[in-house]
Amino acid sequence: MILFYVQHLLGIGHFRRTLAIAEACQNEGIQVEVISGGMPVEVQPVSSVRVHQLEPLQSADLSFSRIVDRHGEPLNEALETVRSQELLQLFHDLRPKVLVTELFPFGRRRFQFELLPLLEAARAAGTPVLCSVRDSIQKHSKARETETAGWLRRYFEKVLVHGDAQFLPLSDSFGEFDAIADLVLYTGFVDTTSLPTRSHEAALQDHQEVLVSAGGGKAGELLYLAAAEASALSTHSDITWRILAGTSPDPHFVSRLRQLGASTLTVEANRADFRDLLGSCRLSVSQAGYNSAVDILSSGAPALFVPFAGEGGETEQPARAQHLSAIQRVQVLREAELDGPTLAVEVDRLLAGGPPRFAPIVCDGASRSAKALKRYLAA
Repeated sequence: MILFYVQHLLGIGHFRRTLAIAEACQNEGIQVEVISGGMPVEVQPVSSVRVHQLEPLQSADLSFSRIVDRHGEPLNEALETVRSQELLQLFHDLRPKVLVTELFPFGRRRFQFELLPLLEAARAAGTPVLCSVRDSIQKHSKARETETAGWLRRYFEKVLVHGDAQFLPLSDSFGEFDAIADLVLYTGFVDTTSLPTRSHEAALQDHQEVLVSAGGGKAGELLYLAAAEASALSTHSDITWRILAGTSPDPHFVSRLRQLGASTLTVEANRADFRDLLGSCRLSVSQAGYNSAVDILSSGAPALFVPFAGEGGETEQPARAQHLSAIQRVQVLREAELDGPTLAVEVDRLLAGGPPRFAPIVCDGASRSAKALKRYLAA
């Protein structure tokens, strides 16, 4: 059995990617279970992956400066003890053959109070440990990177990088890459959508909508507000706008967006047929998170990215957007420049130029990750 640990703080992208890999493992005939430490996420009915929920923790704001519980109270030593003990108990009860930590030790260092004891328990039990990490990470100091490399060499068998070395190598965002290069395996991009994609030819027949999305977290509110205002300012009155405002958007916020927007604006919660909407839209407007990039590559949709920088100077999304822009796959608008009028001008410019659709790219990183993990079960 393979046990995955994932901690999402703001959006749900980390959880979705982990679940996609876990489901791919099941397709390989591997028993899997997931431990989640973020706010509870409703698992799709089609997923049979068992998810163990720790007492949930989340980021208090966009700067990731404070970790709070579900009631907004700061993380304290008592809760750290509860979570750490619960995590260790799950590990000893489940007795996995392989343990996978998502992002750590490249990130989630605030959770080392529970992860280092877990890694020590795995080491004592002789359980192979692998790290699952996206293509680009937040840049940190040399001292912190050196410590990260030390943890990887002490506890981890392999680092599964869910990207392409030719597109965006991990070395671009992790300065101590040479110290762990022999541990790294690139799996390709992990597609978190299991629904079928429309054919490239069918998509060309219906694309009169600007589709605005920002995953399932709070970080997209600035984009939603700008998009609502832009819909009312756009000169392309024949184009409708659709904002997918998150998994469970606040009704008052939805009403505010509708009041700001044009009469042709639709505001609703995220939809299960999102990939189909991408397959037929005239233009996608989104942030540049990992899952958003995969959505664009897998669907062939023309796209405008507004990479999330946050209050703390996040570097991961701007780096990804820059690489996609360099290969002329997306257009980019800096978050610092984002407002309704600016977004309206940029969208109108792209619509006037008739942005082309692209041939979709197969992102089979989940399946390739599952095959890589399966080898450790046979060891």
